Amino acid sequence: MKAVILVAGLGSRLRPYTNELPKALVPLNGRPLLEYQLSTLRRCDVSNISLVTGYIPEAFNSYGLSHFHNDQYASSNMVYSLMQARSLFDGQEDLLICYGDIVYNQKVLDNVINSPGSLVVSADLDWLSLWQLRMDNPYSDAESFIMEQDSQRICSLGQKIQAKEDAQAQYIGLLKVSAEFQSRWLEAYDKMPLSKARNLYMTDFIQTLIDEKHEVTAALHHGGWLEVDSVEDKIKYENDDQIKTLLTQINVI
Repeated sequence: MKAVILVAGLGSRLRPYTNELPKALVPLNGRPLLEYQLSTLRRCDVSNISLVTGYIPEAFNSYGLSHFHNDQYASSNMVYSLMQARSLFDGQEDLLICYGDIVYNQKVLDNVINSPGSLVVSADLDWLSLWQLRMDNPYSDAESFIMEQDSQRICSLGQKIQAKEDAQAQYIGLLKVSAEFQSRWLEAYDKMPLSKARNLYMTDFIQTLIDEKHEVTAALHHGGWLEVDSVEDKIKYENDDQIKTLLTQINVI
């Protein structure tokens, strides 16, 4: 098992913290976001970890990790950043793809690692409570997530929603591409015009794979994670006892 963490983004909604730091190095409760994630990965015996950098790449040098670079980070999106690390899609072992602005505990990661399937997407069944903490209207930022009846096979995700029923769970920014499926992933990406691929959201690409009849399954969990997307997120988390307990449980090593 290997992992790639996507840390290229500018993080404009976290200014002024990101004026001099990449988003993934903004401190939460006194520790950089990235260090929580590295700790969880290593506790689950994932030691082959790479980064895809973009904004202020030299800030990551002290971590001593393999890295790829997206020099178009300011004008491209998540999937394009990931494809700067396409050499990791070599079919030799399963690959974890991790957003750089999330924190999750060992139970969440174990669930993804141990779930069978070609493409496994981590999703939170209890997402609404976290979104209610983060924003006045939790549906304004949440995205659809619909599974087939009596199955964890995903049939649609990534669209705007109006009600809780539109999101049976919430995609958290963590997924696993099996060794066998990696060539299919590259084939699907390479068929796209560069103009589309450059600005593609990860959920849109996953939906493309679903539409092409590839099986995409959910690794479901109840909480145990968070996303830091804004200054408001950071402030609310650092003043919430349950969130502080979660962060304390993820002992950084």
